[in-house]
Amino acid sequence: MKKEIVLKPQKASLKLFEELEKKRLIRLLRPTEKTINTKTKTGAVSRFYSTSEKFGTHSLMCVGKRTADIALSYHDDNEDFILLNPLGLKFKSLYLILSFLKGAVFFKKFHSKKLESKDLIAIELEFNNPRLSFFTMLKRSVHCEITDNSKGRHPVFFVSEPSRLKDNKLTKSLYNIKLGG
Repeated sequence: MKKEIVLKPQKASLKLFEELEKKRLIRLLRPTEKTINTKTKTGAVSRFYSTSEKFGTHSLMCVGKRTADIALSYHDDNEDFILLNPLGLKFKSLYLILSFLKGAVFFKKFHSKKLESKDLIAIELEFNNPRLSFFTMLKRSVHCEITDNSKGRHPVFFVSEPSRLKDNKLTKSLYNIKLGG
């Protein structure tokens, strides 16, 4: 029998994303001290991160998300989310389901059916917001993206990640995780 977990979506906010960053689950894209304070003639470059060569070269993908089914997974390297809507289309909501737990702590709770709603968050993401629409999902952060079952145009967004990055899917047989009111 599946354990049911109901998540209440929260609006994306700078405060929420900064909390996720402090927990080392995501990294917001913002200028570095080096690039802000450079005094050189030509400027400065800061590398946020480079992917491990074992996962391949970097790739940029466009994702059309149509599922409302929460299927958690994680990656062994970072991936970047770019939530642009350059065509100004009216999308249904896009949600990021994210676990506050990582590694052995997550897997122990997950496999012993002790995962609870307080261990996860559902964030209604925002498009075209310079402070909230670009962020890095850090490696081994358990997450998934979904939309809802309402009528309308499904959301479309961009992800940049290593070209050979594996999607480590978790079994859906233990939990029925869903959005609630």
